Amino acid sequence: MKKQYYSNPFFDRAAENRRTPLAISANDVLIISFQHKFYFFQEKERKELALFPLELFKQVSLNSSFLGVQKDKKIWTVDLTETDVKSVSKILKGGWFYDVRDLVDQLENEQAALLAYALGINKWHQITRFCGACGADTKSWENGHSKKCENPKCSTIFYPQISPAIIVLIEYKPKEGQPLCLLNKRKIDNGYMCSTFAGFVEIGESLEDAVVREMKEEVNVDVTNLRYVDSQPWSFSSSLMMGFVAEVEHTEFEVDGEEIKDAAWFSAEQIHESVSKEELILSRPDSIARFLIETWANNNLNKML
Repeated sequence: MKKQYYSNPFFDRAAENRRTPLAISANDVLIISFQHKFYFFQEKERKELALFPLELFKQVSLNSSFLGVQKDKKIWTVDLTETDVKSVSKILKGGWFYDVRDLVDQLENEQAALLAYALGINKWHQITRFCGACGADTKSWENGHSKKCENPKCSTIFYPQISPAIIVLIEYKPKEGQPLCLLNKRKIDNGYMCSTFAGFVEIGESLEDAVVREMKEEVNVDVTNLRYVDSQPWSFSSSLMMGFVAEVEHTEFEVDGEEIKDAAWFSAEQIHESVSKEELILSRPDSIARFLIETWANNNLNKML
């Protein structure tokens, strides 16, 4: 199965190093971001991720986070403030800050996954500057993988959290004729943008229960025969997306008019032809939504051949 974009099971997170103060060496490199955009060098017509020697920043007080080890390099990350950017301006030469998603077609999956990981850690540090229990300042702990309240009467420890979410392709299999899938549809200039349906898992709810509830809420269908497909880390909303295919027994549906404004049934053949004519634009290529649609369409086209 295709490895989902932003996932990299081969990266060594070296978790055993998180509880130990690490001495800075020549093999330590720093990935820098500012307002959640990462610094890249401009190399002629391509952009190259800047891996700065951590030693360059000894004179600047940065709360960097240890990500792991790659090719004998210990990799760290930090999201700079405006003051930090000014302090290290002499180091930041020959490049600029870019949004990861604007460089999807230029990044290998392993590099995109590393930056998504860094993005998630940096965003978490930004929103946990204060203790959620007493409101006091927090301090980075475990080389950036936990935060500890600095109030000695509290000392609550916080760890990074993600929000589980389900994303679903709804399928109808008639007794005769081609299978159909129901897609969220939005009008654009020269056609439609289509995607699958998704929602966050609530407290006390299983993934399967969330699929059933969300599909009922968004398009008023009762789904059965749920099949788990794959998952994708999604740091942009601090989520983990769990992809499913679910079936319905009839084609009747009703959009909620809020999250979902319009939807339509498509056969695999219709998807292929409409995409070829650029009348239909699928979800972004880095999304599991796109993977679910393309996998379903390709599987059903192959059955027709």
